[in-house]
Amino acid sequence: MIFAIACAHILGIWVLMQVPAMREAMHQTSPMMVDLIAPPQPPEPALPPLPAPAPPRPVRPAPTPLPILAAPATTPAPAAAFLAPAPPAEPAPAPSPVAAPVPAAPPTAAGPPPRRMLPPTAVQYLVLPPVEVPRLSRRAGESGVVWLRVVVDVHGTPAQVQLQRSSGHARLDEQALWAMRQARFKPHTENGIPIELEVTAPIEYALE
Repeated sequence: MIFAIACAHILGIWVLMQVPAMREAMHQTSPMMVDLIAPPQPPEPALPPLPAPAPPRPVRPAPTPLPILAAPATTPAPAAAFLAPAPPAEPAPAPSPVAAPVPAAPPTAAGPPPRRMLPPTAVQYLVLPPVEVPRLSRRAGESGVVWLRVVVDVHGTPAQVQLQRSSGHARLDEQALWAMRQARFKPHTENGIPIELEVTAPIEYALE
């Protein structure tokens, strides 16, 4: 017990003896410079890249309007028409051989004048031929031109009607022959005398 108290006194004395030395050491120690360094700032988050601009859409050129096609104005053709062709060319007369003189014949009664070949434009109709497309021909789509050879007597009546060129359809040919027989012509005269004549008459059958 006494030993412990003695040790405590000795320790206290030693501490007191060390206090001046510690103070002197603290005065001799140079002051320390402390720099306060700001903590590094956290890096700013990187901005997401901007989306690439969409490529421009190709502009389609406006379609060129198709030209309006206009239907030609047509006049409806009649069911059948009587055509007037150009007059046929007359053949050049062949040179006649020189004949030996013959004795004069006694006078005889004058016969009918020779038949004349005339174009249809020189003939006048008093009654037109009743031309029409037959019903069966219309249904079958038949068309064409019929050429007729007509002999007109001195009274203007078709004395003979013959088929000169067919239309290619028997029904049209028959209708043209029948229609021309119903026609009546103005008698043709020369020097005041009625004469018989011959004409070539075409009749056209066209579908509307």
